[in-house]
Amino acid sequence: MRSVFFLLCCCSLISAIAQQAPEPVHPSLKQALRQIDSFRIDQRKLQGSSGFPLGLHTDDQSRRSHDFYRVLDQQIRSIPKSELNVADEINAELLLYSFEDEISEYRFKSYLNPILSEGGFHTQVAGMSNQQIRTKKDAEELLKRYADLPRYMEEHFKLMREGLQLGIAQPVDVVKSFSNTYEVYIVSSPEQSAFWKPFAKRPTAISEEEWQVIQQEAKRSIMDRVVTAYQAVKTFFETEYLPKAPKTPGVSHFPEGLKFYQDRVAHFTTTDLGYDSIYAIGLLEVKRIKAEMLAVKEKVGFKGSLQEFIQSLRTDPRFYPRTGEELLKEASFIAKKIDGKLPQLFGRLPRQPYGVEPVPEAIAPTYTAGRYSPSPIASTRAGHYWVNLYNLPSRTLYTLEALTLHEAVPGHHLQMSLTQEMENLPSFRRNLYVNAFGEGWGLYAESLGYEIGLYTDPYSQFGQLTYDMWRACRLVIDVGVHAKGWSRQQAVDYLASNTALSLHEVNTEVNRYIAWPGQALAYKMGELKIKELRKRAQQALGEKFDVRKFHDVLLSEGTLTLRLMDKLIDRYIESNK
Repeated sequence: MRSVFFLLCCCSLISAIAQQAPEPVHPSLKQALRQIDSFRIDQRKLQGSSGFPLGLHTDDQSRRSHDFYRVLDQQIRSIPKSELNVADEINAELLLYSFEDEISEYRFKSYLNPILSEGGFHTQVAGMSNQQIRTKKDAEELLKRYADLPRYMEEHFKLMREGLQLGIAQPVDVVKSFSNTYEVYIVSSPEQSAFWKPFAKRPTAISEEEWQVIQQEAKRSIMDRVVTAYQAVKTFFETEYLPKAPKTPGVSHFPEGLKFYQDRVAHFTTTDLGYDSIYAIGLLEVKRIKAEMLAVKEKVGFKGSLQEFIQSLRTDPRFYPRTGEELLKEASFIAKKIDGKLPQLFGRLPRQPYGVEPVPEAIAPTYTAGRYSPSPIASTRAGHYWVNLYNLPSRTLYTLEALTLHEAVPGHHLQMSLTQEMENLPSFRRNLYVNAFGEGWGLYAESLGYEIGLYTDPYSQFGQLTYDMWRACRLVIDVGVHAKGWSRQQAVDYLASNTALSLHEVNTEVNRYIAWPGQALAYKMGELKIKELRKRAQQALGEKFDVRKFHDVLLSEGTLTLRLMDKLIDRYIESNK
């Protein structure tokens, strides 16, 4: 499940490794990166010679990846720690982290379940509709990928049929409203299709005559291959998958379910904590934040209970945008206001700009309130802070400051762009995303609003606390669903009663936790570690503590595990005493 969703918001190590300076020093690490590069080239050759431009998605392919990365994992673990300098200690741990998904995916057969609550294999390939055509070759290559869609879909159907037989599948509640993820691509004319977008405007490098031929071929391919492929997706989900999907949520019902869940807990939190310990941390955080929420309720003079206050926020029209344009303008204004405050918190800022855009309509109904959509540094596209305009009565304005701090700056855009721009890192680390670090940083970034003059309105303060409570509830709900037998309704009730999220968001969020075990734990666990490290540095350095230096150091090595963050800040403290 690692690859079906995060193409929109993070980059995978394995998919982006290239041998560029500076390389690791230790010969075994150098060799590992060369082996990965060779493996990827061999896989591309295999797919190319087989005429499968969209790749192979089979049991055999998953086994090949597992066997390859398992051997590499053992090689790196055999390196004596005494032989690694500081940089290579980081390189080694991050390589091992990246192998975890490849190894676990095959061991627990999660590749048989290639969908999440927001989409999956069939929405991934829809990203082809954003490709830019500059040359005739670009057009030909894109049309080859269009032509490969029916085979690509059928390979995934085969995997999912096997998953259904083994009980490794998403439950009915997650997929019963899945139709928006494929219906939008079933059109009656090519021009209505998102896949027509790359062919709508002629590039200057292609003659008018050649372009007319290409367009005619694109129209045929869209109707005969693309639409046909998505019609097959519709048939598969509605006649095969839904009738056989599990009725009960949680991976504890999977083969080796609790072992799989603990594996995901370890991967997404980068800790050795058991899920029961994380559940206990969540309960403590919920209790702490609830006390702060009650204080804000008193501050605004509301006389009822916390649940009554939350209900009033959900129903008062002044807290909701009237139009999508109003929501986008407000998000843009907040983002620009934060931009002007960033030098107070950072000595180094990214070169890459970002824009504010709506979440694409095709995925908006089941998508979160906002998300960051990164872009490669060399791309002609900036990074983008996506704001969801679907179902405007569910989009709360009092949480918009927290959302912007998390998804844009100083959250995901700032952290990811800085990492991509770091020339002192091996290239695989510029494209790696550790959830506990990235999402922990995003949640920590929300709290920085107080330091730069945001949250002056008490309702906005309550919005920040709602977002903090939301992430604390995740620790309880995720473990509850996947390890303690919670029903979906229990999870919905818990999130709805403890946060002021709209009920639409509550339902989409719970589906997300059910579909993606363990990932929801990364936010709060990462944030708690960052706050712990900041407190440690402040206490150790006293008047020498500089928040700008602390942030610059924390982001100086790109994405890290929590263990590596600990060591990094300890070195920073020691060198500044």
